[in-house]
Amino acid sequence: MGLFSLYKPKEYKYRYIYYDPKKEALKEREKENEKNSIDENGEFKSKIRRGTFREMAHKKDNTRKLESQKSNIRLIMILVILLAVAYFMLK
Repeated sequence: MGLFSLYKPKEYKYRYIYYDPKKEALKEREKENEKNSIDENGEFKSKIRRGTFREMAHKKDNTRKLESQKSNIRLIMILVILLAVAYFMLK
């Protein structure tokens, strides 16, 4: 059978280089929402309740305040270090 063997090229097996966990999690959440948003009667059931937008706005404000405080502390520390270095260099 060695005389009549045909050439078979190697298969190209593509391996994904990039993996985006956020995109995959988003797709999973979308599937869950599609399943959970339809009622037993086949009607749409909303998950939005009164006050959710206000709660999210307050959370965003709180995180913004915390981030600005952290940024200000870093800035003060850098200024102190630079002033200390300048003082020792001039002395």
